Amino acid sequence: MADSGNQEKRAADRQLIETEVTFHTEDDIYMAESVDISNTGIRIVTDNPIDIRIQIKEDDKMVQYDAQLVWARLKDDGTMEYGLKY
Repeated sequence: MADSGNQEKRAADRQLIETEVTFHTEDDIYMAESVDISNTGIRIVTDNPIDIRIQIKEDDKMVQYDAQLVWARLKDDGTMEYGLKY
């Protein structure tokens, strides 16, 4: 997901395509619809946010949160940055 303030840096042309997409996390399977696709990636839309369970060390103990992926962004150095809501 690109931040609306950032200009996209696409490496390949995208083609509009509407088809069913299935993707997996470690414990769950999600259904989505594709929006567009290229040789290097795909944009999808889900009916509901993607649920993620995270653990954060707080005051020397691990605290677990059920969170939702809100956004994702590829940084200039090639690493990924994610925004989660819990």
